[in-house]
This record gives sequence, C-alpha cells and structure tokens, in this order.
Amino acid sequence: MTLDARPAPGIVVADDGTRLAIHELGDPAGRPILMVHGFSSSTQRNWIDAGWDRPLVEAGLRGVALDLRGHGDSERPGVGRYGVERFLGDVDAVLAATGLAGARPGYLGYSMGSRLGWRYAALHPDAFSALALGGLPAGDPFRGLDGDVARRALAGEAAPTGAAAFVVRLATALPENDPDALVALATEVAATPFAPAAHAPSVPTLLMTGDRDEHAADTATLVDALPDGRWAPIPGRNHLNAITSRHFKEQALAFLADASTP
Repeated sequence: MTLDARPAPGIVVADDGTRLAIHELGDPAGRPILMVHGFSSSTQRNWIDAGWDRPLVEAGLRGVALDLRGHGDSERPGVGRYGVERFLGDVDAVLAATGLAGARPGYLGYSMGSRLGWRYAALHPDAFSALALGGLPAGDPFRGLDGDVARRALAGEAAPTGAAAFVVRLATALPENDPDALVALATEVAATPFAPAAHAPSVPTLLMTGDRDEHAADTATLVDALPDGRWAPIPGRNHLNAITSRHFKEQALAFLADASTP
C-alpha cells in the first residue's frame, strides 16, 4: 500500500452504540500499535497531517489510530456519554474489533490520548507491550473546569478564565471541531480527575514532551511513579508543534518497535 492509498476509516461500535472511526497507518504487515490523539484534534490532524505514516513504515509498525468520541470522524454521542469510563470502554471495543485484544500491541498517545493510555494500562497491565506518551502533564488540565462558564463563553455570554478558557480556546481552534461537544466532553472527563501517581502503568513507558511545552512542563516528574519509565525531551518544541518533530517520531517508534520485538 502506498502512503497515498490509505483505506477509508473503519467503524467500531462502542458498547453504548457510539460509532468510532479507526484509521490504518504505516506498514499493514507490521507489528501493531494503537494510536490515540489529543483533545480537540483527530487522527487526521495529529498523525496523518503531522507526517507519522512514513516513520511508521520505516519502523515496521502498523498504526491503528482511533478518533476519540466527539472528535474527527467519530460520532458525537451527546451530553452524559463522555465520562472517563466511556473512553476506557472505547479502547476495549477497538482492541476487540481489530483483533488486538490479547495481542499486546504498543500504545502511542498524545496529550489527552496519553492520559487515556496511562489510565487504561494501569487498569489492564497485560493490554499493551509498552507505552510512548507525548505531551503528558503530571496534573489535570481540566481540573477546576466550570462547564457552565465554558458553555456560556461559547455563546458569547461570559469571559472564561482558567480551565474554562483553556478548553474553549482548544474547542474552537479548528474549523471542523464541534465546540459544544468538546466542552461537554471536557466537563464530563473533569469529573474523574487524572491522578497518575495513584495508578501507574507497569509496562515499559517512554514519556516525551517538548522542552518549550508550557502545558506539560512537569512531565519528567511522572517517571518516579513508573516501575519501568524513562523521559526524553523533544528539543525546540511546544505542546502544539511537538507532534511534527522527527526526533519525537524516531524515538517513540523505535521504543515501541523494540518493546514489541519477540
């Protein structure tokens, strides 16, 4: 398969009926990894447009990339269906539908996708062979989010601050985004704060963050919570452009390829 002949997204149906889009990248015959993008992004923006296809081929890896509910080509299921347990269940559904359940693929995440991978691997220690997590803050960027303020800000009725300003800015950053869905999503995810030190993955984990990333400047502190963790900065990059870094691609994919080698 050439890089220009990528198949159309596949569909996985979650337990609650939400239709989730999955995309195939890289080497179709390669060792599999699950790829999960960040908040307000998508497979298209986070992985395809950022040039991860060819490095995946070069590393001998098959990327199975999920569009999170509320994002990309996946369905926007509505208020009340964006809690953390829904996202964990979506990973269950994707692994089962793609034949990766029990196969111990690698996991590559960025930002919100990194938090999901951390949480899932802590609950399911045999699910993945290794994790490569980019742009992962030690704290929770949704902590303290006032969903009502964020919703009123979208309507032009309030001036958001703090977490609400952060969420609204990202939710409205891309023309294809559904800001109402993303604000609902962030509000429901915030109800289960990310507490990485309390539940840490046991598998080999590589943490990488841009050395100019103000949103995740404390990533390196998470290494102490990991029984098998390592940290590497992404030189000259911030939270938004780290995803295009060749250094990030080479280091993360080499780590996952080595960890998945029989």
